[in-house]
Amino acid sequence: MKKIAISVLALTLAVLLATPAMAAKIEPYASMRMGTYWSTVDPNVDGMDSDSDLNMDLADISRFGARGQVGDIYGVVEVGLRGSKNDAGYGVSDSTAYYNRQVYTRLLYGKWDFGAGNLLVGQDYTPITFPSAPQGPGIFNLQNGFISVGCMWDRRWPQVKVTLDNGLILAAVEAYAGTNVAGYEAPPAGTMAGGDYDVTIPKLYIAYEFKREGIYLSPGFGYNTYDYDDTGMGGTFDDTVDSYVVYLKGKWDPGAVGFQFAGHYGQNINDFGILGRPAAAGGRVSAATGELEDATSWGGYIQVAFKVDPTTISLGWGYVSDENDAVGPEADEKMGIFLNCKVPIAETFFVTPEITWWDGMDNAMGVEEADSWHLGLTWQMDF
Repeated sequence: MKKIAISVLALTLAVLLATPAMAAKIEPYASMRMGTYWSTVDPNVDGMDSDSDLNMDLADISRFGARGQVGDIYGVVEVGLRGSKNDAGYGVSDSTAYYNRQVYTRLLYGKWDFGAGNLLVGQDYTPITFPSAPQGPGIFNLQNGFISVGCMWDRRWPQVKVTLDNGLILAAVEAYAGTNVAGYEAPPAGTMAGGDYDVTIPKLYIAYEFKREGIYLSPGFGYNTYDYDDTGMGGTFDDTVDSYVVYLKGKWDPGAVGFQFAGHYGQNINDFGILGRPAAAGGRVSAATGELEDATSWGGYIQVAFKVDPTTISLGWGYVSDENDAVGPEADEKMGIFLNCKVPIAETFFVTPEITWWDGMDNAMGVEEADSWHLGLTWQMDF
């Protein structure tokens, strides 16, 4: 029986390898990314001392994947490999056991080139996603990318996306209906949990990409809506939560110095699905009126990269503001600054020393929130 099984396996592999369309263009790849950072958090609370720790862990965006093409079809499958700490010390609590090193789906899509553009079906980044170059721990995770202080991080969602050769992008994305960071549904703030969600249309994007030598500009618009009813649980909320965002992202690379930026304005962007923003960004029910109060949010970042062969020195600043009368009388603000230098050690081995400062600024009640400093290295090996 064992010999038969081995023979069948060998025959199967031989058939696959002998089929040029299926095997000749499949390319595996991987990237190991690890951070070693000293972090100091100042709570800005009288009587509470600063907390300093060494964070040494794999970045969540370490990955293993493969890409390939068969005729007009191009496909990607990519999984992420989380470290043992799994966000511990990076600003997001997680009860995952220490030795549970998780594997999760990052990308899984096929793309068909139909001549005038391409059709993508599967899980991919949404059009608004445009991270900057910070490597160290920030408000959200290692290799933060200015998430929550300028970068609009809508993550990777199942979607159907059409990208035309003239630059127009149309996407229908899995709708966001209160799914929080841990993956389970959380109702609009101020309502009762366990109510009924109704999602009737997907999250919608329309965007445009302008590309010329050294210049990239992409304006876009996104819209998301869902209904939530908690009356069956004894609550009083039965309403529609609408959210939208208008954005502009771009790059300008005139030569030795390169610029990258992103800006946005929106309503209820937490309910839209943007990760890492304070709760003030989402639709909330006012305790005084019992009605849904919409949040107004804006912000962005700018990054300057100096190319000093063989390294690149990057400096960036980001800022966000979220305001909701149901939370407090003021805007909840946050700011981030980073400076790093990507140093090549070998062909696909890079070390990036960085220093970052994340300023919690004032929350919606005018209370100063925690600040944090991070100093250390990110190690990256691609193979």
